[in-house]
Amino acid sequence: MPLVSTCRIERRQVAAIVAGACAIFIASIPAIAEPLNDSATGLGVNPPPAYVAKPAAASGPYTVAFDVKKPDDKDTGCRVGFQPVPQNAGLRQEEINEHTAKPDWADLVRSTLARLYNVTSLDRFEHAGVRGAVVIGDFRLPPGAPPRASEIRSWLVMLETPRGRTSVVCVGEKTSFDARRSEFEAVARGTTLPR
Repeated sequence: MPLVSTCRIERRQVAAIVAGACAIFIASIPAIAEPLNDSATGLGVNPPPAYVAKPAAASGPYTVAFDVKKPDDKDTGCRVGFQPVPQNAGLRQEEINEHTAKPDWADLVRSTLARLYNVTSLDRFEHAGVRGAVVIGDFRLPPGAPPRASEIRSWLVMLETPRGRTSVVCVGEKTSFDARRSEFEAVARGTTLPR
């Protein structure tokens, strides 16, 4: 009888140890990034490793938006949004790409964003056959702005299709911004543009 009791205890102990080890192992695995899609517009995001995508409240001109962030991001990370642009509907993607390659379009992007940002760079950006722009800027701080606003830098991508404008806006700490730029680009590259 003592031998049977001992075997049961050992099995229970082994089961408890295995269950505990499995729980620790599972907890140490980073969250698996799940893609999200909006069936009405076709906007989709496939987050890079260590990022999680969640639906966000659409605001301003955007009809759909997703937050794409690391789990520990509080006021940093990315937002991907789509805005319909009816005047693009009659154009082919090639025509839009020709337009966005012109210096006038880059000047318009710079002057529009200059209302909110001190633009430090504006370059061409191409994704999935769509040409647009990538902008880096720091917020223009009005009097009384919270000190936190001066610690943040923005990375913005704008891409135009016949359906409308897709924007990827990522913000990060100025001190770690350069290290996160490749992550921000991975968010943009993981975006499915409405066609």
